[in-house]
Amino acid sequence: MFPRRNGTPQLLLLLYACCLLLSFRLDAPGHVAAALSPISFSFDFTNKTSYNPQDLHFEGNATVNGGLVDLTAVEATKLLDCTGRMSYRRPVPFYDNNTGVVASFVTRFTFNIKLLPGRMKGDDMAFFLVSYPSKLPQGSYGGAFGLLNGRTRDAVGENRFVAVEFDTYSNTNFDPHETMDHIGIDLSSVIDSVNTTSLPNFSLNGTMTASINFTSSTRMLVARLHFDDRPSMQPAEVSAQLLNPTTLLPAEVAVGISAATGTGVELHQILSWSFHSTLVPKEPISRGMRLKKKSVIRWRTGVPM
Repeated sequence: MFPRRNGTPQLLLLLYACCLLLSFRLDAPGHVAAALSPISFSFDFTNKTSYNPQDLHFEGNATVNGGLVDLTAVEATKLLDCTGRMSYRRPVPFYDNNTGVVASFVTRFTFNIKLLPGRMKGDDMAFFLVSYPSKLPQGSYGGAFGLLNGRTRDAVGENRFVAVEFDTYSNTNFDPHETMDHIGIDLSSVIDSVNTTSLPNFSLNGTMTASINFTSSTRMLVARLHFDDRPSMQPAEVSAQLLNPTTLLPAEVAVGISAATGTGVELHQILSWSFHSTLVPKEPISRGMRLKKKSVIRWRTGVPM
């Protein structure tokens, strides 16, 4: 009879081959394509099953409250001087550092601004793009929109932003003087807006839907506001051309919605929010690729699997 051979090395080799094949399957084109899709999401906060709260980052007073998101406080004792932000938890590519290609995007959100009986209204709400990750500045209540420290005139460095504002309070030293309510486009400053559109007093009240489009080929940022519970009112529009987008923000940004109150108070409530971009995020290292790299290193160095 032939001597019995130990089959352990052969079994280990077979096991390694199976693991390697499995890791290649995890990196198959279908997996990569799914991971490399442009950023796109849609949240309906009136339907809890339509979104995962883990996809969102809440700061300050912002919180999910029933079938909506309250950006600012609702408790009577906390209404003054409060701020809140809701942003998408993952980084969103604004432009490609290597090619210079800038993303086009469209966002749409339905929201309530509720005025409180017997109280002066204020202050404001904004859709924003800021450095990732989102960091709520201290002292950003009142006319600072939750975007910059109220003691500073302009945002610099990682605090820079591009924003569309929905302002219900007229700051006499820099806001439009025609009416209290207005919408505007801000580039790292809430004092020197690039462009504003004045609205009739108390227009920013009730349920509204904002749609904001940025087209990379024309560099045009266009915001439209529809008054959902007042269909007789014409939609409002404000626009501006962002001539050098790559100088405004880093390549990866956080996108979100912020709000603030000061001595004037109101409720800022988000009912739904969607966002769609054209630029694909940087290629991540998938789980399969990590497994392959670890397997090769261990095999070459003789470290046990």
